[in-house]
Amino acid sequence: MASKPWSGQIVYKVESLNAEASAWDYLPQTITYETNGEAWKIIEQGTSFERIWLGNFEDEDYYILFHFLGHAIELLESCPSIDESAAGKSFDSPAPCPWSLPALPESCVLSDGPASFQITAIQKLDIPAKNWERKSFQLPKGYEPMDRMSLAALLTRISSSSY
Repeated sequence: MASKPWSGQIVYKVESLNAEASAWDYLPQTITYETNGEAWKIIEQGTSFERIWLGNFEDEDYYILFHFLGHAIELLESCPSIDESAAGKSFDSPAPCPWSLPALPESCVLSDGPASFQITAIQKLDIPAKNWERKSFQLPKGYEPMDRMSLAALLTRISSSSY
């Protein structure tokens, strides 16, 4: 009989690896990863540009939720392919697909645009799947679904209306 997938929360500290990226306000100071074993959520904290990432382990897409110039954005992204060479010391649980790692890392290097940063687990808490609230891993209401082209069109519309 197979064991149940891990359910719980891990808090990661974030350390920028390129000096110029330290000044960017979208890099988080901490990342909280949560899972009930079927779905996962990543919450970035400590910036003026906080984001929430949501997905299910069996899906090929995930959501990034953020606020941008007064708009609540729900961006759908495709999971990248897994980089087996990036495997390092890890917890015995699958990693969320945006990280493109085969297993949940204890520490690893991630990239976001031109920025690279190290995440290191500072707290791990086991939480039984039954203890998560029903809505913990559902998309919240009030976000505007967009793809990258729609987001670019919004940027163009906002920048042209500001003149």
